[in-house]
Amino acid sequence: MSNPRPAGALRPLLVALALLPLALTVEAAGYRFGTQSAAAEGTANANAAEAADASTLFANPAGITRLSPGWNFSGVLDYLDAKARFTDAGSTISLPGSGLASRPISAVGDTLDFTKPVVVPHAYLSYKDSDTLAYGLGVFVPWGTKLNYRPDWGGRYNLQKVELQSLSINPNIAFKPRADLSLAAGLNLEYMDGKLRRAVPYASVYAAGLLNAAHQAAAGGAPGLALQLQQQAAQIFGDPAYDGSIAIKGKDWGLGFNLALLWEPMAGTRLGAAYRSGVSHKLKGSADWTQPNNLPANVLAAITASPYNGVSALDHNDSDASLSVHTPESLSLHGFHQLTPTIAVMADFTWTRDSRLKQLRIDFANSTADSITAEHWKDSSKVSVGAQWRVMPALLLRTGFSMDRSPVPSSTRSPALPDAHRTWYALGANWALTDSASVDLSFGHVKLKDAAMEATDDGDGETPCNCAYSTARGNYTTKATIVGVQFNYKF
Repeated sequence: MSNPRPAGALRPLLVALALLPLALTVEAAGYRFGTQSAAAEGTANANAAEAADASTLFANPAGITRLSPGWNFSGVLDYLDAKARFTDAGSTISLPGSGLASRPISAVGDTLDFTKPVVVPHAYLSYKDSDTLAYGLGVFVPWGTKLNYRPDWGGRYNLQKVELQSLSINPNIAFKPRADLSLAAGLNLEYMDGKLRRAVPYASVYAAGLLNAAHQAAAGGAPGLALQLQQQAAQIFGDPAYDGSIAIKGKDWGLGFNLALLWEPMAGTRLGAAYRSGVSHKLKGSADWTQPNNLPANVLAAITASPYNGVSALDHNDSDASLSVHTPESLSLHGFHQLTPTIAVMADFTWTRDSRLKQLRIDFANSTADSITAEHWKDSSKVSVGAQWRVMPALLLRTGFSMDRSPVPSSTRSPALPDAHRTWYALGANWALTDSASVDLSFGHVKLKDAAMEATDDGDGETPCNCAYSTARGNYTTKATIVGVQFNYKF
């Protein structure tokens, strides 16, 4: 019989600890946060080649050579209100090789909401030293999520809570080797801090211990005792009264880089490209297990006297834990064209190499076997188109549309990242307060394709497996409203 000890149930949670990814991030595929500039959000992120303010440091830092001489500042606040709902379609838990039938975890048709609104800041500062040289610093959130599932939901053995905070500090230098071409390069110092929690089905561990004791009793010529132990195992298995929990936290700094160019082949027309490297992280933290204390004395005696696979069923397995992860690199191609003195169109195509993520493997500092979860992601892509209209000298209106392809295959969709293809409709405006100050406002509506999930914690088929053998089965419906405000100042 495979090892049902719940240490590996930690795995689906550490998906969030490292990718840390992401069901809250409904505005960008995978686990990217996806909103770093209100000016860009007004065009559904199609305006990377516009280069109108310091927030261009995120989309195309070569654009800072186009800004006013001296200092340029942009401060951004994004409000994200995601509405995500899960409807259970029959979540179950199993104990392979035990002869015990799978047990339901929750009622079919049970629904729950698991997201709350968040506010996220970003800031950008650039200095144009001359017509050919400029410097910039961006501080923004590249990844993020905050999910809070109900404690008794059908996927509680996969995930209950996850929270990811991240921060990128991104200095850049840009220069113009000739009048129509700007180049930029930068470093990306990235921080991640994650916390997560899940329920642990200790009933599976206890039942396995009883079945092992029953096997030994039968081998020792005590069939009556063996039958009694088997009956106790069947009674305990799947009982949520014996649920425990595990809490995990971890953090890390990583380093990456970015490159960009912006070419103006003719006045009013710009073409650009921007590349951001992946960042390697090794999230280090702790795994803290909590067991129920309500085990009957006769069961306690049986499993203590007969440890399963040489490990006491009462071992909490508290330890340090780490997870190596490499965030994906991306390449964007974008264009901007001034159709008339007051109307411009723009577009962006972004490719992200998400296919690097095949598995997430958690390394425990003790003798516990690695915990493994299947991901098998695909490369993803996003296409955005937008337009803007200069209604009057002080007022610019924007609009945009985006289609974002998710990297997550339906076969490996998980509660930590119930991601799906999405569409984004956006409106925006820029109002010039003075010659030196302006405000951007944006409003976006994002709709994810309805997504079915059947996520089984089985170690991606590898052995030995520290698995819960639970299957979270159901459907997600998700949409979000994004409101951005940005203050720009030249000095």
